[in-house]
Amino acid sequence: MADLDHLLSGRDTISTKDAKVFLNINGRIINMIECNKLTIKMAKNKEDVQVLGNHWKMKKTTSVEGTGTLGGYIINSNWLKYAVPYTQQGGDLYFELTLTIHDPTSKTGTQTVLLKNVNLDDIPVVDFEADDGVMEYETDFTFEGFELVQEFDGIK
Repeated sequence: MADLDHLLSGRDTISTKDAKVFLNINGRIINMIECNKLTIKMAKNKEDVQVLGNHWKMKKTTSVEGTGTLGGYIINSNWLKYAVPYTQQGGDLYFELTLTIHDPTSKTGTQTVLLKNVNLDDIPVVDFEADDGVMEYETDFTFEGFELVQEFDGIK
């Protein structure tokens, strides 16, 4: 039977500042210390299914698409360095992205997600204005594989 008197404690929510992002590009592990935004989604493609005798339009999931957004501060030339081969008739850049989040205050534990065959939609070069800001980038990406390496324990 469910514990109906159990309420969520604020301390068990997960702080976004406790995330770590790593890239594996051609066997080189890169700690994305400059990352300040990461969004990952898996969108289902659904086809309409119409049947006789029913007025409801039903849906059938036929595939899934992985998309996301990666943002951060420009502190190195990595994206440009890895983009150069493609601009010179070489291969496009595909890599793995690992996200681990562990908030030591929360009882939820640790979650680690691995994205496979990540491919950026555009390559960050420069983005700045003549103000008091710092140089940042944001780019969308796709991925073609997903693994839940470690799941949260949940609150017991």
